This record gives sequence, structure tokens and C-alpha cells, in this order.
Amino acid sequence: MEGTLPELTRRNLSEEVYDVLKRGILSKHFAPGERLRLEEIETQLGVSRTPLKVALDRLATEGLVDVKPRRGTFVTKNTPDDTAEAFGVRRVLEVYACELIAERMGEADLSQLADVHQRLQRLVEAGGSGGDTFYDCIDLDHQFHEELMKQSGSTRLNDAWRDVNVHVQMARVRSRDAERLFNTSVEEHGRILEALQAGDGDAAKAAMDEHLRRAQRMLLEEMRQQA
Repeated sequence: MEGTLPELTRRNLSEEVYDVLKRGILSKHFAPGERLRLEEIETQLGVSRTPLKVALDRLATEGLVDVKPRRGTFVTKNTPDDTAEAFGVRRVLEVYACELIAERMGEADLSQLADVHQRLQRLVEAGGSGGDTFYDCIDLDHQFHEELMKQSGSTRLNDAWRDVNVHVQMARVRSRDAERLFNTSVEEHGRILEALQAGDGDAAKAAMDEHLRRAQRMLLEEMRQQA
């Protein structure tokens, strides 16, 4: 662990601790496989063990940390195989979500999906990719897929998606070629959205399948080069 952690505002301690640690993990402030020094984190954040434990339990549920009894809490270390497996499952779920949305066009509300797409498009077109803007792009990309899953109308599908998506997000956020990834994602998101708005389930499924296969291929190539 390098550097210090930010101060908390004290609005909701466990939520804030969770946000700080999650961003720290995704940004590699905490390295993959690193053992978290809980006493040091408590001191830096000025919190007791209770809100820290609540935050760690949530991170463990999402697969971001691994709590090993009598050994400690470690940042999850994804391998290319882990990422490939998670991407494969995610692709199946999101392609199916496109099919469900097309089937329930009378109930689905794609306005929020379109809004998220436009916000990401404006950010990328403005040339943002570094610093905090990078994490804004990550958040908006995540929101696009999260909103799409929501519009599927399937709670079970959403639950399964959340379980696997965090591992994809961990790999994505560590990419060194973020700007090109976001530019391509905006174009592909646009094709997915247009197909869904037209009620063309087959076109939406094909666009989603192509989008996730391309993202998986690029990330795995980069992960293997770094190994």
C-alpha cells in the first residue's frame, strides 16, 4: 500500500470506508494479492473495526477481497483465466438481457440508458481519460450495463450479473489503453442502444455479443502481456 487514504466526511462511515477501499483496490493503491493492514487503515481513516468490517464484508461479497481466517484479508488477484471465465458468463447474461428487453418493449424504459450513454459520449469526446475523469468514465460505462440489466426485468439475472461483473471491472480499470477502450465502447454502446430502441432483439444481441467479445479479447491480451 502506497501513500495515505483520504479523509472521511462522517456521513455514513461504513459506506464511506467501502467507497474508499473499493476505489483503492480498483486503482491499485492496494495491489492485487496484497494483505490489507487493518490497523493501519483504521488509523488513517480514523474509524473503529465495526464500520471497517462491514465494508470488508461487502467487498468480500463482491469478490474484491478474500478473507482468510487466521491469515488476514487480501485483495483478490485476478488471473487471465478468472477474467475470461467472468467475461464469458457476463456475455451470456447481457445477451439474454437484450432479448428480454426487446420482448418487453412496452414496459422497458430506455431513457435512462440513453442518458448514461450520452453522458459517457460527451466525456470521451471532451478528451477525458486521466485522473478522476478516468474513474468517471469507468462509472458511466458500468452504469450503462447496470441499467441495461435492470431493464431486463429479471431480478435473478441481475443478481448473477453483479456476481461476475466486478471481476471484469477490476481488469478493465487497470487497462493501460483506457482511452481507446472508451472510444470503442461508446460506439458499441450506441449500436446496442439503437437496436433496443428499434425493438430489434436480434441486432441488439449481436451488437452486445460483439462488444463484449472485443472487450474481452483486448483485456486478456493486455493481461497476458503484463504477466
